[in-house]
Amino acid sequence: MMFSNVFIETLKSWEHDKVLLVENGKAITAGELLNSSISIANELLKNGVKKGDRTVIILHPGSQFLIIMYANMLLGTIISIIDPEMGRENYNAKFKQFKPQHAFVDSRLALINEHPVLRYLLQKLRPTLPFLPKAEGCKLFTLGRRLPIFKKHKHLKTHAFKTKLTPNFNDINPSEDFLVTYTSGTLNEPKGVVHTYESLGETMHLLTKMLNEGENDRIATHLPHFMLLGINAGKVVFIWNNELSPNEKLKFIKANSITTIFGPPSDFIPMINQLKSQSLKFPDCINQFYFGSAPVYQSFLQKIDDVCNSVKLTCLYGMTENLMVCIQDGHEKINYKGIGDLVGRPFSGVTLSINLGGEVGIKSAQKFARYWHEKYNHEVHLSGDLGELDKEGRLLLIGRKKDMLIRRNFNIYPGLYEPTINKIPGIVEAALIGVYDKKTADETVYLIVESDNKINENDLKKLLLFGMYSIDKEAIPDKIIFQKLLRLGRQNKIDRKKIRIELEKEFHK
Repeated sequence: MMFSNVFIETLKSWEHDKVLLVENGKAITAGELLNSSISIANELLKNGVKKGDRTVIILHPGSQFLIIMYANMLLGTIISIIDPEMGRENYNAKFKQFKPQHAFVDSRLALINEHPVLRYLLQKLRPTLPFLPKAEGCKLFTLGRRLPIFKKHKHLKTHAFKTKLTPNFNDINPSEDFLVTYTSGTLNEPKGVVHTYESLGETMHLLTKMLNEGENDRIATHLPHFMLLGINAGKVVFIWNNELSPNEKLKFIKANSITTIFGPPSDFIPMINQLKSQSLKFPDCINQFYFGSAPVYQSFLQKIDDVCNSVKLTCLYGMTENLMVCIQDGHEKINYKGIGDLVGRPFSGVTLSINLGGEVGIKSAQKFARYWHEKYNHEVHLSGDLGELDKEGRLLLIGRKKDMLIRRNFNIYPGLYEPTINKIPGIVEAALIGVYDKKTADETVYLIVESDNKINENDLKKLLLFGMYSIDKEAIPDKIIFQKLLRLGRQNKIDRKKIRIELEKEFHK
């Protein structure tokens, strides 16, 4: 059965002059979003973009990003999101695997990537400067300011069109591939998680239902998926820069009467510390916090509850493969005295299972179709988390199957980065180890380095930030320690558990 794209249909259902986004103080209506998207889709059709084509979007999150997303939805392309601010080797592997036929890129990024001298100078100021790999047969579309780019490209203007346009595009099958989102694993193949219109539509349905419990919500976010969520729920979404200072964010919340904020716990710690230092609390307009994309511990929940007045705290547990798995009230979690990390009851339609090894299995209509490099469907997704279900059907997490760190909203697989680090001249072997810090509600990442004394910390940091040995910016260690690695057993493997215990002792002194 064919059906019209649920995301586009929702956008069309709102009143033409209904404000859905506010960016840099400018209100953008449903009609402007829809008409801009239709106009761009028509332009793409003229330039050879068609249903089923592979497209990659490398743009700063905002209205421009959303318009390109909607335009590609109208055409039925397969969209991939690959973070450009990652290690060269890792980024190249993902780009090579996906083989995009069309790339939508900020014109500034396109310019600096074809001018080596300019790139070199800018990299001095910003070591994690993104780059674009060379891709044969990939058509380039640029957005933003028109700049003197020599590479053949088509410049697109995404200004909001006010004239009402009628969409005339093919219907989409709900089971068709829609979005490929790359996670930070695995070791052998980049892990591109493939979602269909149906699976993401189900996630949006659940979240929209959750959001609609509150009236006149005004959402602040810097993440595009939460922007889409707000639009689908008919809420006003205020796009803010996550790099704002704590004071600037608090002023933004008050000035725009923000009621709802989404984010990982680490996003909130600077604001919490700022409020505590002044014996203040979050503005009264805030009535709901949603926490996800990283572990949400009791110590963090208690900290934010101390600087709030009657605010609802909601913890969401999920992963790229199945975005919404469990939901848990934060105040109930603060008072939880049992074992493990209480992540809550499964969402409607989600079935949980625990296999013989204690690993949590997930089955639902939200579940991803497959990994991009694989052909088969995963009926049950094994999460990598170890857990158990209590008598009330709530999920308790008691550990991780794999050696994985989570900092902010990013999964760090040591086995993915250590081989690159170990190639650096002067390094005998290295290990990435995480230690949870209650003050930041996040993991502190250590790089323990066994070396031949021919490399120092400053040179190592530079190599990790850019060049042939660079790694994802989110995996850059907080601290580097040069010492002999503790080892275990006849195979002389790195004893990560013992190293972590030693680090925790030093950390909490």
